[in-house]
Amino acid sequence: MKTALIVNPASGHGRSLSLLPRTVKWCQENQVEIKLYTTAEPGDGVRLGRLARLDGFERIVVLGGDGTVNEVGQTVAGTNIVLGVLPAGSGNDFFKMLNHRRDFNHALNIAFLGNHAQADVGLVNGRLFFNAVGAGFDAYVAAKAAEQKALTGFLNYLWAVFRVWRVFEPLMLDIELDRLRISQSATLVSVGNGRSTGGGFYLTPAARLDDGLFDVCLIQGIPKRKIFAYLPRALKGTHVRLEGVRIYRSRRVVIRSKGNFPVHVDGEIMPGEQNKLEITLDTKKLRVAVDEKFNEA
Repeated sequence: MKTALIVNPASGHGRSLSLLPRTVKWCQENQVEIKLYTTAEPGDGVRLGRLARLDGFERIVVLGGDGTVNEVGQTVAGTNIVLGVLPAGSGNDFFKMLNHRRDFNHALNIAFLGNHAQADVGLVNGRLFFNAVGAGFDAYVAAKAAEQKALTGFLNYLWAVFRVWRVFEPLMLDIELDRLRISQSATLVSVGNGRSTGGGFYLTPAARLDDGLFDVCLIQGIPKRKIFAYLPRALKGTHVRLEGVRIYRSRRVVIRSKGNFPVHVDGEIMPGEQNKLEITLDTKKLRVAVDEKFNEA
């Protein structure tokens, strides 16, 4: 199978580059012929994904984070190309849905040689996404974390949490689901195709990539002092039993607010603040390389 490898050198603050020699060596040892593409700036994953598609590759493997996976995925969704993912970002939330092990050699084997499954594809205001869309506290945190260059990974996320917590106020949202409409003060709302976001917060712990439904986590407006009690529970997905947490399932989600708010899409901040989100399932599917425990919690 003709395989393209798209690498984002900036992913994980250089983690992708440190894993590249190991990846190339593995391909040589396993007789996997690859062509290497390297991103140079944000948005380059879209351009290189299109180029690899035009070059006739049947499988495209991304060595990068959720943002790069989103960019490349936009170009291959709805085609017969298989997308493989090698985790080299800060969060790698989408990867966790495809591969139950954290061993990189296992990830290499699945990404380049593994079987594939058909994953649902979401649309938010016309933009494709594959893992999650969020508004509220977690989106403010993601925006703040993007400003910080000295810290990486979970430390950066914690720094951003403390900075946002000091000034955060719940949002007043109107949320429209398939069979329900809610007007609610909200700490956050996360629309999940996948289970985790923010590098390991299982806000929608029962979500599946292939069930034709979004899982929606709504945390109602809670006192700020309680946020730090809820966050550790979200790391395990047990927050769903806490007061003020609601989980819904829907094919379509519309979120409105009188004021603007930041939004994160697959871990990246959507340009410009929004006051309305229309989130639907796209008719396209994404072929993704998966291991034998795909979709298991």
